[in-house]
Amino acid sequence: MKKTIFSLLLLLFIISCQKEGMQLEEEATQAPVTLKNLTISNDDYSEREMMEINLRWTAFITGYVLRHSTEAQHEVATLLQNGNRVIKLNDLLTQNTTFNFAFRGYIADYLNIVEGNQVEPGADKPRPNPPPQGINGGESAINGNSINYLSFFINYISTENCIELYFPRSMNYRGEYSITTTGHSMNDKNFNDGIVRYYDYQLIDGHYITNENVTVNSTYLQNNANIIIARPYRITGISTYGADCSYDEYNDIRDFTTFLDY
Repeated sequence: MKKTIFSLLLLLFIISCQKEGMQLEEEATQAPVTLKNLTISNDDYSEREMMEINLRWTAFITGYVLRHSTEAQHEVATLLQNGNRVIKLNDLLTQNTTFNFAFRGYIADYLNIVEGNQVEPGADKPRPNPPPQGINGGESAINGNSINYLSFFINYISTENCIELYFPRSMNYRGEYSITTTGHSMNDKNFNDGIVRYYDYQLIDGHYITNENVTVNSTYLQNNANIIIARPYRITGISTYGADCSYDEYNDIRDFTTFLDY
């Protein structure tokens, strides 16, 4: 009798383990893909990861331009009138704007830095890491001619994709202000790595050198001003620039505007 009971218990235990294993296997199959560590520079990134990396770079360069150019500050201020908090990137990357020239000039300088040609590579650090990705057929910007990569990067953010800049608390350049930049996380997380540039009287070759890595989340938004967030925006059908900005491949993100909404 005891042997029979023991055999039944053993059989129930085996069946239970099998069911649990099947359940775990099913859950693992349904689990969302974990994004790679974006602090490692390589070319093995998904389209989603490349978008997130390049969004952070877009915001970072914008922050640099607005830190150094009073004329670009005025151009942005004009577009942020009447309570507006969103600017389409292409409205700033027009041919004759100061912002456009400064934006292109800085990304070219950065690409020179990664190629080892910049006189002062220590200026304006930290920066987003890894460098811009997915341009020129998936090769990173660290392996090539900076002039060519400049056009590839500009094409990625202004023609191949629809990107806008969100200023949740507008911009205020009075006093010893700081500027924080980040990009949409391209997942359901409502935070992302960012970089804050502090006001600093000390200049090296014209560069502000007091930067710091930060995590930009809802609490950070509540306690800090001058935050710039780069994010995609959807257009039904083909955009003016010929790109498909419906972003159906990111349908798990229903609304890009809810990221760090203030």
